[in-house]
Amino acid sequence: MLTYDPVAGLRHYPISMARFGQNPYGENLYRIVFSASRRHLVCGEWPDGSNKAAYVRRYPAVGDQWIMERWLPAAEYAKMSREQWDREMLILGPYPERGEYEICHVFETCSIEDSNLEKLVAWIEMGRKTSFFETQTFHREDAAREKKAIGDQQEAMIKNWLPAFGTAPISGYGGGRSMKSAPIMKTAEELGLPMQGGQFRTKPGKPNKFQVPLEVA
Repeated sequence: MLTYDPVAGLRHYPISMARFGQNPYGENLYRIVFSASRRHLVCGEWPDGSNKAAYVRRYPAVGDQWIMERWLPAAEYAKMSREQWDREMLILGPYPERGEYEICHVFETCSIEDSNLEKLVAWIEMGRKTSFFETQTFHREDAAREKKAIGDQQEAMIKNWLPAFGTAPISGYGGGRSMKSAPIMKTAEELGLPMQGGQFRTKPGKPNKFQVPLEVA
């Protein structure tokens, strides 16, 4: 025996949604209801072994939240013919001849009064007019834009980082920066360094204070 009345038991938010249009049966296209009161019929065998029809919560994963639903025509809601429904989906009761309401928004982060319902409904209606191909194309192009933006940001960070070190070697990171572009300002002879045979070469007229010969093996 079914004890739940899906009409009388549904808890509506006290705000008029008639301005967003009506379906062919004179019902509002959009409605705001409390998710815990939204139930649907499920038929079949239950865990206790009984075979029956019962009303269960339509959106258990949502929890106890105010939600907005939109009415969908039967073909759009079922996404199959009546014959296929009768073969495969009778667990959800008879074919939804009059269409059915489906969740389209959850009011989680703001109150309903603070929500721009006109803009929200406009977005939903725009999304309904967008084809699957257009949606896929948008997401691909959006991903490409994001990838390029990340690459540009990384390149800018590298360019800003390099001048701070110039050609100086970096220690502690597995090696140093190349010194090929750093010019050698003075030769060994000009610096008075030891030459082959342990002899020192100095500039004329300038004594070399390092007068210890270098041993040659």
